[in-house]
Amino acid sequence: MMLSLMKYLVPSFMLILASFSPANAGDAYVETLLNICTTAQNTGDLGTIKSIANQVKNEQIPGDELLARSYNECLKAAFGETENAQDISVLLNRISDAKNQIIADCDKLLVAAPKVAIAHPTCKEILIK
Repeated sequence: MMLSLMKYLVPSFMLILASFSPANAGDAYVETLLNICTTAQNTGDLGTIKSIANQVKNEQIPGDELLARSYNECLKAAFGETENAQDISVLLNRISDAKNQIIADCDKLLVAAPKVAIAHPTCKEILIK
């Protein structure tokens, strides 16, 4: 009886443990790594910075602006400036500014030429919302 019970408990236990692996932990895992990298940067521990950066570089850039900044700073501290590095906050601000400008332009077009504004695909989508 005990052997048959173990036959089912062991695979179940292994599945539960697998669900806690770093690959499945997602944002919490990346956030923890970035916190370690930030601490290592503050203490000047280059070995830890490089070790953490090697783990973080294969992860997706976090959606949170502060975490994205920490992500970029960790990689920069470990590997130096990269050619294609973009400051996430600058990109997000540019996108927001462009969106606001398009909304303002569509509103002006609606006043100046309502039929044209409603027929324009971008303005139509904005004006209907």
